[in-house]
Amino acid sequence: MTLRILPAMTLVCIAIATGLSSTNVNAAGPGQQSIEAAASNNQFAFVLLYRANDANTQQMYKTLQTTLQSRNDAIAVPVNVTDSANQDLVSRFDASRIPLPAVVALAPNGAVCSAFPRKIAPEQIVASFVSPGQATCLKALQDNQIVLLCVHTANGSTMPPAVKAFSEDQMYRERTKVVSVRSDDPAESQFLKQLKVPADRQSTSVAFMAPPGSMLGVFDQSVSFDTLAETIAAAGKCCEDENCKFNKSAAKQNNARR
Repeated sequence: MTLRILPAMTLVCIAIATGLSSTNVNAAGPGQQSIEAAASNNQFAFVLLYRANDANTQQMYKTLQTTLQSRNDAIAVPVNVTDSANQDLVSRFDASRIPLPAVVALAPNGAVCSAFPRKIAPEQIVASFVSPGQATCLKALQDNQIVLLCVHTANGSTMPPAVKAFSEDQMYRERTKVVSVRSDDPAESQFLKQLKVPADRQSTSVAFMAPPGSMLGVFDQSVSFDTLAETIAAAGKCCEDENCKFNKSAAKQNNARR
């Protein structure tokens, strides 16, 4: 199962997210400055990447403005990719790889939430607003990290032993992000429903994800370290050691299915 925000846009989002450049720039251009200002105000930034101020670009910008004008949690950021002052964003989003004009929706933490090439509808803009928990998971996945999402009940917040062991294990600790949310948080309800986390579970659930956006499974708090390790190995995200017992176990399981 692929972790999806807006199903039709998943591949575009992954292409943008995996193409994000870590190249350092000497100074932020005007577009990047607007994005940073939005982030500091805990706002989403809808970045409109365009080459020419043609009818298509103007229509997309008008749709953004009309949809966002009544909200205080987002801004529109037009970015002309031919302007040398914006080359930091052209490099960051690898804009040469996507059809333009295009809108890229960024959460306050910098996660790419959605991308829309050539046209955009108001309902797509509204659907791009993700919860804090989802934004944190997306950012971690886009940073090539494994994600363990702990969904706690109202009466508990203890990290399951296997999650603690996995996140502290030398093989995984540098590339694992543990995220915690509450099962009764209305802001996270849609995200948890999307992940198929049981709503009636009376203990902590663990949603296991791997980059770039694979959903590996949902477990209860009794999940074992070995189960998590075998699951990540089966997804091809364990390690490069052919002698690793978890890689060997995954190989045996794959051979058995053939």
